[in-house]
Amino acid sequence: MPAPQNVFKAALKAGEPQIGCWIGMADAYAAEIAATAGFDWLLVDGEHAPNDLRSILEQVRVIEGSGSVPVARLPIGETWMIKQYLDAGVQSILVPMVESADQARALVRAVQYPPRGVRGVGSSLARASQFAAIPDYLTTADEEICLLIQVENNAGMAALDEILTVEGVDGVFIGPADLAADMGQLGNAGHPDVEQAVTDGLARIVASGKAAGILTLDPAMQRNCLDLGVTFLATEIDVTLFAKSMRAKAQSGFALLPQQIVTGQAETGNASKYLQQLCKHWSHKGQVEFDVYAGTISFASGNSVKLKATSEALEIEASVSPRGDLDRWKIAITDHLKRFAFREEFELYWNN
Repeated sequence: MPAPQNVFKAALKAGEPQIGCWIGMADAYAAEIAATAGFDWLLVDGEHAPNDLRSILEQVRVIEGSGSVPVARLPIGETWMIKQYLDAGVQSILVPMVESADQARALVRAVQYPPRGVRGVGSSLARASQFAAIPDYLTTADEEICLLIQVENNAGMAALDEILTVEGVDGVFIGPADLAADMGQLGNAGHPDVEQAVTDGLARIVASGKAAGILTLDPAMQRNCLDLGVTFLATEIDVTLFAKSMRAKAQSGFALLPQQIVTGQAETGNASKYLQQLCKHWSHKGQVEFDVYAGTISFASGNSVKLKATSEALEIEASVSPRGDLDRWKIAITDHLKRFAFREEFELYWNN
């Protein structure tokens, strides 16, 4: 009886695109929900999510019971850690921050038993062998392990061609976020120079015959990657999806409630001047429309102000969202207008 077939590895070898999702909520219940979505593969993240081997194993178990395949990203490519993940029954692993062919060769040795590798022999204790219920595990396990390595900085990209010559590496994943940071574009993975480096790297991986992979939330980039020949593509992250959805639902709920609104006025012969100054001042932070008589300023936070100028006064209507801080918003408007009107005795009276 051999080791279980790794259908994910087989699909990559056959060139069949596999669509996946990043799992970073570090919770088996959340992973089980994700496993009902129908993704080809789900990556349980041990690098940037608050996971340890036990929590990863819990998530791997529930994913294995679905139609999706679990992949685990290690926090670092240490031989002892790789051994533990493999013995726990994780057949597909992603190792971050690979920068050289020598490092890639060491990882290949770490996932293989002697004499080809250095993986410790302890399968009788291991979940991977079903606790010694698979008699041929030791002689068949190597072929079913899928080793994916992550290239995500300038050093790794410079060594990519040599890395791609290493036998035993099943796939290479390009990490745009860290690569962008190393290229001087921290937080800007969509920068044209970064995207060019990423697509160039992916094309080189595909040309080498190895599986190419990436995580990107950009639909246009996803399409481009598939067209390049990428075969393991993650299109979503559970954490960001959950956070985005929760925030949107909170906002839509609050939208059912009335805004907080207050009016005010200031007697001044320079109302038009102050109206225009305030609109210009906040034009780089919010949406602004104005002329010499009226203006509207709106911010993404839900704060807004309408201004009307007459020959004798400046009339104001300030509003915030149902849970916004109206008093703070009134103070901000008042302080700005007083700075503009420092040459006169300016007083803004609020009707509340």
